[in-house]
Amino acid sequence: MYAEVVKRIESLKRFGKKSGREVTEHLLPKLSNPDTGMKIIHIAGTNGKGSVAMYIAAALEENGYKTGLFTSPHLITIRERIQVNRKLISEEDFTRLAEKVLSVEMPDEYAPTFFDICLAVALLYFKEQNCDYVVLETGLGGRLDSTRGISQMPLVGVITAIGLDHTAILGDTLEQIAAEKAGIERDGMPVVIAHNPPEVRAVLEKNAAEYFAVDDEYSGDDELKKLSKRAADRDNKLAPPLLGDFQYDNEAASLAALSYCGAVLDLEKVLDGIRSVKWPARIQKLKENPLFIVDGSHNPQGVAALTDTLKRTYPGERFIFIMAAMADKDASHMISGTKGIAECYICVKADTPRSLSAEALSDMVKAQGACAFTAGSVSKAIKTALSTKKPVVAFGSLYLAGEILAESKSLQTSDQL
Repeated sequence: MYAEVVKRIESLKRFGKKSGREVTEHLLPKLSNPDTGMKIIHIAGTNGKGSVAMYIAAALEENGYKTGLFTSPHLITIRERIQVNRKLISEEDFTRLAEKVLSVEMPDEYAPTFFDICLAVALLYFKEQNCDYVVLETGLGGRLDSTRGISQMPLVGVITAIGLDHTAILGDTLEQIAAEKAGIERDGMPVVIAHNPPEVRAVLEKNAAEYFAVDDEYSGDDELKKLSKRAADRDNKLAPPLLGDFQYDNEAASLAALSYCGAVLDLEKVLDGIRSVKWPARIQKLKENPLFIVDGSHNPQGVAALTDTLKRTYPGERFIFIMAAMADKDASHMISGTKGIAECYICVKADTPRSLSAEALSDMVKAQGACAFTAGSVSKAIKTALSTKKPVVAFGSLYLAGEILAESKSLQTSDQL
């Protein structure tokens, strides 16, 4: 039954006739508005949304608050998207609630997409679980995102790092994309702005009712905001659990957001919660010898962060890159951003119609003067890469990351770099 329901949901269109926001505004009332009264933290941005969501949820959980977490995409199972206290929704609960949502009669123009169904299931589940707090991560954009269609005003919004991604939908400049992400802002809702360039900040600040920017000086008395400033300043006593200098910015945004939640929080428990976070496919080490890392980076900003982290952690090293890329992503920038530390690329096609063929990707790599081979499957790519005895990094797509994790159970040490 569970498998059948998942298959039915996965068969739905990725985009509908109406925006996700409009669909949610029509769907939730038919489900008795499960979001009513929820204490919600709403997170948008290009990179870092998932890390920020996890940090906030873990800090609240460590302080004794039952916390619902809605994130996307999933890597292996759809249930990853819906968690309470970092435990995945059960197959039984997912099936039961999904069937309830799917049974709602909606006009054809407001037919829910895959993401809309997942959001509605999450909100119903969080209500049933009587969560003290709910952390909602947007799917795509902000202004028209399904999560923006909730009627309950969030306690606080967080906008993480803005980069060039989904440019065909959100715009091809940082300012245009920032404007779409800023669409989560509401009258009377404070917003935390993570580290961003000045031109992006100007857009994000423009219509915010109240904002706290982690890059600004802070001289107030709020202890969480003081911690946020220390994290933004790279205080190594606050070193985040996930590797990458940018994770300090994510931690800073998370700490500042917690100051708006109205929760009674012990600062040491907040930090203990954050330190406990593990986030699959975010520069995750699966094997030590030879080194095998998987990362879900799939846009220029994310790939730049990955490359910077590899250079800092393994200076002078060259890597075998297992790579897949979606046809609507900027694969050429992913290649140019990594070829300086690449020994060679093993190109594969991810298990989705949206993926570039291995051959097309290999041609793109060779066109930039780098070494490339193709593999007919992810398992073959893994075997080939490991046979070189050189350090391996899989990147370019979260679809690929999910396949790597599913294929490489025998390799995993569950270590996060």
